[in-house]
Amino acid sequence: MPENSADRPPALSIIVPVYNVADYLPACLDSILGQDFEDVEIIVIDDAATDASPAIIDEYAAKDDRVVAVHLEVNGGLGAGRNHGTDRARGEYLMYVDSDDLLPDGALARIAGRIEAAGHPDVVMFRFARTYPDGRTVDDARSAMIAPEEVVRLEDRRDLLEIMPSAWNKVYRREFVLAHGFRFPDRTYEDIPFAFPVLMAADSIATLDASGYLYRQRDGGGSILTSSGRRHLDLFVQYDRLFEWLDAHPECEQWRRPLVDRLTRHVPTVLETDDRIPPDIRRQFFHAASESFRRHRPANYRPGGLAGVKVRLIERDDYRSFRAAQLANRFARRLKSARSR
Repeated sequence: MPENSADRPPALSIIVPVYNVADYLPACLDSILGQDFEDVEIIVIDDAATDASPAIIDEYAAKDDRVVAVHLEVNGGLGAGRNHGTDRARGEYLMYVDSDDLLPDGALARIAGRIEAAGHPDVVMFRFARTYPDGRTVDDARSAMIAPEEVVRLEDRRDLLEIMPSAWNKVYRREFVLAHGFRFPDRTYEDIPFAFPVLMAADSIATLDASGYLYRQRDGGGSILTSSGRRHLDLFVQYDRLFEWLDAHPECEQWRRPLVDRLTRHVPTVLETDDRIPPDIRRQFFHAASESFRRHRPANYRPGGLAGVKVRLIERDDYRSFRAAQLANRFARRLKSARSR
């Protein structure tokens, strides 16, 4: 094991916020500690967990001096946990790992090799895969857009905006993050006002055409983003924060329309997934979407096709017509599927 003395920072700080995931946490930490690249510190943030997670964290810290245990007295949420870890980090690069996810074998060596080959860029962005309870591992199709491997700015690879805007499918040069003051906000969908500005601000983004992360799909929709609840209303708060950042950085104005495109695709996706939005807040969510679209769209913004129809119905706050069109579209798809059998 390499020595990570106080006068020689590690190459990589891996930040793992933890809240009540005792059933998944050992596998997550084992997947990190079992990597063949060991020049790391693993900062594990106990976000005032009430299950066995704090004891598990202390057990791992006692066994391996690369593990730094941090226990918070008050639960602050995923964003606050990541910020605590960032403040404690010493590594040249930062990596954020959710405590119910995993790293594939060899991931850190591949990432470290890409950092070196790319000349220590601001960001390294890599592919990821989804793992399922039945044992399947499926590569994320959209993240395959990472290829080819190159070092670019965002204007050279606008398609990178189409990849899932997560904190965990990238590593970040710590001095770059600190220089720009990037922080995770509170509330759900906290990755949105972090991941997009990072890409817009980076002078160098290295792509890695290999999987660096395993995103666990839990039974019963363990992730808030696949669970039902009022917290999906936070989506609009986070897009507001994203556009506030854009307003404060006029040099990035070219990205307004692509980000509005993301907003106007993201919202219908959530709306059309019935198990995400509880029936008692569907109209409230739709009304918030209408206000958000009108607040952020540029003048003369009129996408075409089915996407344009959805945008216009949402902008007009016409929930009844949107719902009727949604049901008709589902019926048409089912009929087509039945005829093809």
